[in-house]
Amino acid sequence: MKRGLLRFLALVLVGAGVLAAHDTWLVPALINSGPGSFRVTPGLPARVALHTSEDFPSSEAAAAPDRIARFEAVTADGRKAVSGYRVEDKSLVAEVVPGPGVTLVVAITHPRLIVMKPEDFQTYLSEEGLQAIVAARAARGQAQSEGRERYSKVAKLALCAGEVRGAAYEQPLGLRLEIVPENNPCELRVGEALRVRVLFDGAPLAGVWVGAGYSGVHGHHYPVWLKTDSAGRAAVRPDRPGAWFVRALHMVPSTEVPDADWQSWFSTFTFAVH
Repeated sequence: MKRGLLRFLALVLVGAGVLAAHDTWLVPALINSGPGSFRVTPGLPARVALHTSEDFPSSEAAAAPDRIARFEAVTADGRKAVSGYRVEDKSLVAEVVPGPGVTLVVAITHPRLIVMKPEDFQTYLSEEGLQAIVAARAARGQAQSEGRERYSKVAKLALCAGEVRGAAYEQPLGLRLEIVPENNPCELRVGEALRVRVLFDGAPLAGVWVGAGYSGVHGHHYPVWLKTDSAGRAAVRPDRPGAWFVRALHMVPSTEVPDADWQSWFSTFTFAVH
């Protein structure tokens, strides 16, 4: 009995590790109909879905409602909490009421602990470009130790409804790791750059890797892979229409929780290109 329980727990941890490495996005619930599904009508409910997968924009598993720490829609008129989200098949689905212009929808998960084998953790860090963490583990004498990480997912989506009112989309929302668009994501056309700032605790995050991709991209083979500059800025230039995402991952030594050596935040921003 004890051996079976230990094997079960090991499989749970492995599964958690695999899902942790996946990206998580907020997308229009009818994303398979194309980029037009990012276009919504002000004042009328629009369905959105939280997806986790290796293949954008599909989903391999739905987040349980109790995993959600924050879910809200932000318009030029302010913020409103999103409630009533529920699991439908492999998605966590909700209705939001967009305002005129750009509506930002945000979902954040509660932190979750994963424990990875030393070799798996080293591979994961290297693939994510987290060389500073690799060096820090070596300096701590932890290169051959398990990777104990508490991670959170931070997802943001731009819905578009008519004419833009102001530039509220440029305002940070106070997320731990946040991707902030600096030009209107609802007016982006093929070949034009989406300029973003990456912030951590409200401050520009320099030298972090930013990935970007489109529908059909698999795993972490991002067609766009670049670092932010000294002001935390990067420019992504989509080369085709449709649904796109920008993502970043930041990891720091754990100072807030005793059961992990590292804390990390995976952040994504999803938008449409015309």
